[in-house]
Amino acid sequence: MDLSHKESLFPPTRWSLLLRSKAEVRDASALRALGELLQSYWQPLYVFARRSGLDSEDAEDAVQSFCESLIARESLITADRELGRLRSFLQSGFQNHLRTLHRDAQRQKRGGGVPVISFDDAEAALDMHPVDGETPDRAFDRRWALTLLEHVLARLKAEFVARGKGEAFTVLEPALVWNGAKMSYDTLAVRLDMNPAAVAQKVKRMRARYRELLEQEIGDTVDGPEAMAEERGHLIQILSGE
Repeated sequence: MDLSHKESLFPPTRWSLLLRSKAEVRDASALRALGELLQSYWQPLYVFARRSGLDSEDAEDAVQSFCESLIARESLITADRELGRLRSFLQSGFQNHLRTLHRDAQRQKRGGGVPVISFDDAEAALDMHPVDGETPDRAFDRRWALTLLEHVLARLKAEFVARGKGEAFTVLEPALVWNGAKMSYDTLAVRLDMNPAAVAQKVKRMRARYRELLEQEIGDTVDGPEAMAEERGHLIQILSGE
């Protein structure tokens, strides 16, 4: 199977649709989709800015002005088609933005037609615990991976809550993290008033659904199967601490 055929089988995502319709990026739906992506993935940009030496206020201004510029300058029109990953596009663009951004230019009026990003949890996202030898690039990747996993977990929780199973999710959530320790299904069974075998099956289905949602979340930020495979491998590498 050639790559073009694989591309045709790959389901459209917010990022791939934006790239493919970049000639029509002024369209309201395209701008809305871009705004949603920026609101979802601003935290890695903020972490990058802070690790690069900016204080919290300047980091907020830098991220805000960068996000505004993406829409105002319609940067997708000149986006390199080979940047098949939203992560690569944002990181590369933000690095260039910081190189050319002057402090006075950062303090510009926010808002207008651009969605304003809330920075209420900015420092929490930064995770100020010291990480030996962590570069801005590494900090960006780590926050990107954690943000992606947070989105997946939120989606999974929402599904449980929608089915009236919010309490079960709270009990079973620790089972999603496989740390090599033997999972005590007996303990979970008591809390859920179920037998251990039934709990084991529930955990198995929960993990399978988590993986499905993770694939969807990764896929939503890439363009095509090749970029999907590369991004999946990159995520595994980051989470394993390599």
